[in-house]
Amino acid sequence: MLRPGSYFRHEQTAVSITNNPMLLTALLCIAWTIFGLIGHDPWKSEEAVLVSHLVQFTNSDFCLDLLAINGLPLAGPLFYATALSFMEAWGSLLAPHDAARLALSIWLLSAILFTGLTASELWGRTQSWLAPLLLIGSVGLLVKSHQLSATPVLISGLAIFFYGLAIAPRRSMIGGIWLGIGISIILLGTATQNVAIPLLTIVLMSLVNFRYRGLRFIFSLAIAGLILIASAGIWLTILHQSDATFPARWIANAWSGSTDSFRVPTINDIIYPASVFPWFTWPTWIFLIWSLWVEGREGLKRKELQLPIVLWITITLVLAFTNINKESGLAPILLPFALIGSIAAGRIPRSFGNALYWFSIMVAAFFTIAVWIYFSASYYGFPQELSEHLLRLQPGYKSGNRNVAVLVAALITATWFLLLCNIKRRPESAILIWAINLTVGWMLTVLLLFHWIDERKTYAPMVHSMMQHIEPNYSCIIAQVGPAQRSLIHYFGGIVTTDIYLENNGQSCTYLIYQDIWDADNDIELPWHMIWEGGRAGDKVERYTLYKREIGLN
Repeated sequence: MLRPGSYFRHEQTAVSITNNPMLLTALLCIAWTIFGLIGHDPWKSEEAVLVSHLVQFTNSDFCLDLLAINGLPLAGPLFYATALSFMEAWGSLLAPHDAARLALSIWLLSAILFTGLTASELWGRTQSWLAPLLLIGSVGLLVKSHQLSATPVLISGLAIFFYGLAIAPRRSMIGGIWLGIGISIILLGTATQNVAIPLLTIVLMSLVNFRYRGLRFIFSLAIAGLILIASAGIWLTILHQSDATFPARWIANAWSGSTDSFRVPTINDIIYPASVFPWFTWPTWIFLIWSLWVEGREGLKRKELQLPIVLWITITLVLAFTNINKESGLAPILLPFALIGSIAAGRIPRSFGNALYWFSIMVAAFFTIAVWIYFSASYYGFPQELSEHLLRLQPGYKSGNRNVAVLVAALITATWFLLLCNIKRRPESAILIWAINLTVGWMLTVLLLFHWIDERKTYAPMVHSMMQHIEPNYSCIIAQVGPAQRSLIHYFGGIVTTDIYLENNGQSCTYLIYQDIWDADNDIELPWHMIWEGGRAGDKVERYTLYKREIGLN
């Protein structure tokens, strides 16, 4: 309890929250999931590519276009179908990218729910709320899970699969159903090479633990196989109804995409994930180490610890051989980390619990004050020096009317302070406090700073400015830009560009969009002449130029 926070403490409320943390955990997980999904444009990441795909699907044949982009192993048909359904359901209220992002809430909440169910099945009631808190409390998962990608789908599928694996020895039919559903989600919702994770986990568990070599587990696998065949069959039937050749094409693309993804890792492939691992999994990895230490060798003989360790090993192997080149690639490993870390989270040394408690409080207090100061500078112009600095970073920024956001943020800040004053000090309270502080910091960032961040990161004004110089009767447009930028030009400008090489003598496109840096001295020769130049406001690196073909020149 904070001092002088005792003045704001209600003893009955403190006892209720401390002794019954399930409701608070549920509300915390929902708030963590929902905040940040809507209210900002797609940014430069795989989110930009996926949004462009979704817009393309709404105006053409879904199956045909999906097969055409299958060479980009970003997501599967289940991901796209869910996002498209949300775009249709919420299209009248939300922008397409916001509606598509909102679909991620299904996958994130299911991942959190089944992580809690698995922990409850393996260890008991306390771990059923500690494991979800360790999952959402992992720093690296916060931002990446709220951007449009297949990562939340993968985490959800793995969590459901793992719950089925945990419950199968006791309830073979129920376990088989969840096994099948989880693997089906991974197969149809993500890059197909991810199916190697559950398959390898099953093989290793059958070697490690005798319970996974008996007839009951074979029955579970049979049920899972039937569900997987039925799910794949439904998808192949949908493809066949569109075109008789589509099922074979999808299977061939899925197979080639999976096999091409695996390769022997190099030193550079290992250096990157190793460099981001400590902060990405913070503070979950600390509890993982402590749980392994407490359980010792005896713990390794029980399936309760064998299961998450085997999942950890298989995820590590598959990710290592598929080359992790982005932070979100490490996200699946947080599932076994959260499950293992929750084992002894209630038995952490008092000194460590107090250290994490006060570290969390100090970081959260500093961050909360900083967020309010930065918002005040961007919205009210005070402090003046910081306000001028922010305007230099983002020239022409207009804050608009943010009174509702200010009111909600103030209520969240007050609620956060009262919560801290009404949670009693227990060993597991350190995790609860950390998750609360991280979630509240995220909510305040979304409410108070996302508007300014979005103004800095969005490509919408730049694309709209460029589109004013493009006449409607063009033959085609060449875009020598990155994949994300090409997708955002398509999304905000409504134009499909081609990437044929400039030196191709057979091309006769009307316009050329060229990306370089402001300090570059690139001169595109005839028959092109520049008609527009620009970039994102405040971005001193990326430059975009629009060229038009001189009529009669080749």
